[in-house]
Amino acid sequence: MNVLIVDDSHFNLSAAKRYLEDIPEITQILLCDDPRQAKAIIDEYNIDILISDVMMPAITGFELLELLRSDKKYDDIPIIMLTSLDDIDAYKKCFELGAFDYINKPINTVELHSRLKVAIEAKNNSNHLKSLLDVTKKQYEELRFINAELTEAKFSLVQSEKMAAIGQLAAGIAHEINNPMSYVSSNFDILRKYFIRFKEYFDYFDQQVQSSRVNISPETDCMLRDFEAKFQELKLDYIKNEAEHLFRDSENGIKRITDIIQSLRVYARSSKDDEKDLFCLLELIQQVILIIKNEVKYVAEIKFDVPEDIVLYCNKIQIGQVFVNIIINAAQAIKTQNRSDLGTIRIKACIIHTDIRITISDDGPGIPGENLRRIFEPFFTTKEIGKGTGLGLSITYDIIVNKHNGNIDIKSEFGKGATFIITLPIVTTA
Repeated sequence: MNVLIVDDSHFNLSAAKRYLEDIPEITQILLCDDPRQAKAIIDEYNIDILISDVMMPAITGFELLELLRSDKKYDDIPIIMLTSLDDIDAYKKCFELGAFDYINKPINTVELHSRLKVAIEAKNNSNHLKSLLDVTKKQYEELRFINAELTEAKFSLVQSEKMAAIGQLAAGIAHEINNPMSYVSSNFDILRKYFIRFKEYFDYFDQQVQSSRVNISPETDCMLRDFEAKFQELKLDYIKNEAEHLFRDSENGIKRITDIIQSLRVYARSSKDDEKDLFCLLELIQQVILIIKNEVKYVAEIKFDVPEDIVLYCNKIQIGQVFVNIIINAAQAIKTQNRSDLGTIRIKACIIHTDIRITISDDGPGIPGENLRRIFEPFFTTKEIGKGTGLGLSITYDIIVNKHNGNIDIKSEFGKGATFIITLPIVTTA
């Protein structure tokens, strides 16, 4: 047990040291006559207990006590104040500032030994607790490592089941939406035809009214004016023009829903882990963008340069999930910048020798260099707790490398965006 005594009086230091030498648990006694050096001595000699005088010229014992207690590193050091002050305010101030105990001068040997014994016991208990915490932390890290290994061992099975579930869910949603959408679309076409007839009638009626204004009786003219007033009151001319825009917007909405249903149907056709076929890369990307458009449209603009003749032999759901993971990650990264303009996500593809190369780049914040080498590790994430599992890019790596015999790499400069480079072999047959 290392004890430091701080007092500006060499006589007091020598006397206190003699008293402490009789205590067997104390292995080293250090003396300090300048309280400004106390903190450095504590750090250098790993001091367990500090005994400090209160009244000192450089800085007072109160100030030293407050300085040490302001740093959590010294929380477990019992600090005993030593002084000839005997007023209640001095006692109160010592304990308010975090003193462990208080000893009056002149020092009573019995009192000093008793209070040191309590301080030593408290420090031993604190050291024991710290040791238990270190052991617990080590065991926690070991359990965490074992859990990560177990989770990774089940990774392929979970991923396979997940792909099948996504396929079934997509097929079910597409089927449930398609039925009501069919009669909505049919009724819309009929309603539009009826509107065209009403519009023709309104136009015909207006022409007849205008042509009949010559040589008409006052009564008829008054009636026609009433018709025109009611026409203006009901704003039928505005409604007629506005309805055309409404029909056009509704037609675009119905077409968009129909396209989404078609994308879900196509997306759901391949649900087995080993089920692969030939797919047009451009159509696959377009279907993915259609599905995730709502997640991205307020954050970034997606631009793509993908030739129509590039064909992938792949599991469509799995490759689709790769694109979803990377694009959503890019959009979320851009969103963190809180920028006033839209970011840009670019997708390019080309054929190089016997490979298909796909690059997905963004102009977001980029990835720090120390994270690049860990980006595909399971459970590694830089997102806040509860906002990311750290599995998205590890799943992406598994799909590209292990399930499609390809390669995936990432290049990024912090502050200047990131680029994922996917390389897949050209396969024309199963």
